[in-house]
Amino acid sequence: MSKDRSSNFELLRLLCIFGILMMHTFGGIDTSVSFFNTEIHVLVNSIFNMGVTCFILLSGYFGIRFDFKKLIRLDLMIIFFTIFGTIAVGNLGIKALIKSCIPVISRYYWFISCYFFLCFLTPFLNQIPEKLSKENFEKLLAVLLLLFSVIPTFGFFEIMQDGGKGLVHMVMIYLLGRYLALYHNRSHNTGRLFLGLFLSIGFIFLADSSLTFVRGKLYTTFCRDCSIFIIFGSVMVLLLFRELNFHSRFINRAAGNVLAVYVLDGTVQTFLLKWIDFKPYAGSWFLVFLAIGYALAIMIIACLLNEVRKATIGRLEPWLVNVVNAVVMWGVNAVRGVVRRLLTYFIG
Repeated sequence: MSKDRSSNFELLRLLCIFGILMMHTFGGIDTSVSFFNTEIHVLVNSIFNMGVTCFILLSGYFGIRFDFKKLIRLDLMIIFFTIFGTIAVGNLGIKALIKSCIPVISRYYWFISCYFFLCFLTPFLNQIPEKLSKENFEKLLAVLLLLFSVIPTFGFFEIMQDGGKGLVHMVMIYLLGRYLALYHNRSHNTGRLFLGLFLSIGFIFLADSSLTFVRGKLYTTFCRDCSIFIIFGSVMVLLLFRELNFHSRFINRAAGNVLAVYVLDGTVQTFLLKWIDFKPYAGSWFLVFLAIGYALAIMIIACLLNEVRKATIGRLEPWLVNVVNAVVMWGVNAVRGVVRRLLTYFIG
């Protein structure tokens, strides 16, 4: 994202990664021992599972301009911390080490893999709103939302079978972000936005809470990424934060570590859980406050680790990026040449 971006959107990115960490934290706790904490668990999912959708909406709102060198730089960070995490936790198997060396291709992190593929598609996706009229763009979004959100939400089955954690969902949300940027860039009534967000969260919570109570186990049917209520709530959140306007160098600097926090989450948790045990507190009323502190600790540790990486090995990145870019371009040109010769030989 641009360094000149307003801090209101950078703050949103920080809150999104915090929410994702909160969900991961509660996901590792058996809250079924307490009705109160089970309800808190449902509420956490109802609110914070908007995080990923907000990330993609932001990408679509500002538009991704394909830059291969930036992707290489990002990939180097991901590879470094993935290998670091794999070795640090003692997972020294050949398969694990190979996967950690190619995290994007191996889908080590579903979000990052899909984000990379989205970046390769954006030169074409960005032409859609340019070529289509507003009316036809709205029709396209309506069809996408019907097939990949509305039907999965109310039909209790999914066309893509991925809960919205895939490239199709990401493309749809990216295009929705482009639509908001082009046709809803005016100021909105914050009261109505808050009402829309409250109704969305309220429906998700009541529906999933009811299913959880009736069936006796945690249900997340209406808070999946593909849920129309998650998408609607995420749009409300984006428009609310757009109404803010402030600048903070600290927030902008911290937000630059968001993807590193996502990558390091599992590694940091592995070490913290050696010292922290949530089981004795699974039935306590203050569990949510422990989870908040735990998620904040993960964020701080991961941010510090990435800042250390930037100040040390990160200084080699400009050189490494140029080397990798040169090698890849050579490979692409070589393959292109071979394909042309084969086509000429067989087709003429």
